[in-house]
Amino acid sequence: MEMISDFFTQLISAFARLVTTGFIVWMAFVVFIFFKELFTPGDIRIREYLYRVWRRLILAFELTSYGGIVVAGYLLVRGGEEGEALLNSLLLVWALVGSWFFMRLRLRAGLRKKQREPNNSEG
Repeated sequence: MEMISDFFTQLISAFARLVTTGFIVWMAFVVFIFFKELFTPGDIRIREYLYRVWRRLILAFELTSYGGIVVAGYLLVRGGEEGEALLNSLLLVWALVGSWFFMRLRLRAGLRKKQREPNNSEG
């Protein structure tokens, strides 16, 4: 029973590491966009700003998933303690799942954009 408990603890911990890293990257993007918008001449367009913030949120988690594959792979090869091997392998699994999800999302959004472009007045 303790082994199952440790597994689920490490599973949640690996997911939390990826999500926390994604939010940190997103906050860096938001600060950059904010200062860029702040020093742009003219009025601040809130709707466009919020759209860019949303796009950066998706990009931040996408980059975190792709980077998680590289980092978790490196940590697995490097080795370490027994508990770290399980955590790093679960981190790799979550990063692969996230990468699959974001690649699928990007492909679907690209196909939807292509279908909308040619003389489609509905938008």
